[in-house]
Amino acid sequence: MRMKFRFLQHVLLPVLLLSLMACSTNSTLVNGGNGLLFVTAQANTTVSVYGINLSNGDLSTVGTSIGTGAAPAAIAITPALDAMFIANSGSNDISSYTTNSDGSLTAVSGTTKAGTTPMGLAIDPLGKFLFVANQGSSNVSAFTIGTGGALTAVPGSPFTTIPVGLSYPNGTLPVGVAVSGSGKFLYVANQLADFVSVFSINSTSGALKASGVPFYATGDSPSGVGISPNGGFLYVMNAAATSNNVSAFAICDIVVTSCVNPTSPDGTLTPVAGSPFEAGLGPVAIAFDLNFNFAYVVDKGSNTISQYSWGPGDGVLTPLSPATISTGLTPVAMAIRTGATGTNIGNITTNPTDYAYVANNGAGSISIYTLTTSTGLLNVLGMPILTFGQTSALVVR
Repeated sequence: MRMKFRFLQHVLLPVLLLSLMACSTNSTLVNGGNGLLFVTAQANTTVSVYGINLSNGDLSTVGTSIGTGAAPAAIAITPALDAMFIANSGSNDISSYTTNSDGSLTAVSGTTKAGTTPMGLAIDPLGKFLFVANQGSSNVSAFTIGTGGALTAVPGSPFTTIPVGLSYPNGTLPVGVAVSGSGKFLYVANQLADFVSVFSINSTSGALKASGVPFYATGDSPSGVGISPNGGFLYVMNAAATSNNVSAFAICDIVVTSCVNPTSPDGTLTPVAGSPFEAGLGPVAIAFDLNFNFAYVVDKGSNTISQYSWGPGDGVLTPLSPATISTGLTPVAMAIRTGATGTNIGNITTNPTDYAYVANNGAGSISIYTLTTSTGLLNVLGMPILTFGQTSALVVR
């Protein structure tokens, strides 16, 4: 295992959650007249709420902005959409909020201590646990989620991302986390050590245990991680100039059969054919359209979004034409919201347009796009919306 030494970077990540992705980074409610977009700004340490007009993608403010900790870096919202969490990389803590029916937020009293420089968040599919990637302390904090968003540390937390028997004197710099579709496994992107850590999750306590194969090599400087909507594939954004690509792995989980023994899924990863896939400069995050087979990678270094079709059966990313579309300066996060004009047929929506929102940290803005679901191509929708500066993370509902 080779070691590299880099300056500590504030790589800003979305969560779909969206993670749902996770997260990551994209919670989608199909139909209805309005959606919501939650956006953090580092310049004035706030989170703002915007209403989404699902007929045209337009944004309108909801209430007033509410405070966060210093340097908010990531957002996660529970599957029940009743609580939201923000990782504050500057104050080393987590802010918790109750989400109200009108979209406004109520801050939970106080903050919850995390490790040093928390950069990524993920919530399990049942909404029981919150996991935090602490870049500066090279570990993962785990919390149980209580009523109204109250957090309680899991016994044994935080959990180190340095595999037993290996030495990383400068740490591994974990920056992104994602929970598998079954909720049984946690994947952590380690920016300095160039690997993904794999943990099993105790379904009762939320405690983490390193898997039998504790890590998988990626490209250089893995700076974001996400799981496909069907839960079958893990994608890792490799941001160093020596990579600028996306590693893809099939996940041995209950939703797929890519296991040596499909009846006993163990969270192991198998590289997807053709991986890694080319991206723009400095890829840091990935977003999926949950109803159509398209994926989008945020290229922080080239101020673009890379556009792909993706194979739900094989995990392959195939560039669209054109392969990229421009963003504002220094994009760091992306979220996609289904439009309102379609109808649901089983699990497939027929609406012709979805909407995509991109946080531009350097420009202090939100770029808005229509997403043509027949082609997967993004198209700029109006002028960017200016925020309070250093837009750092966003999530939709």
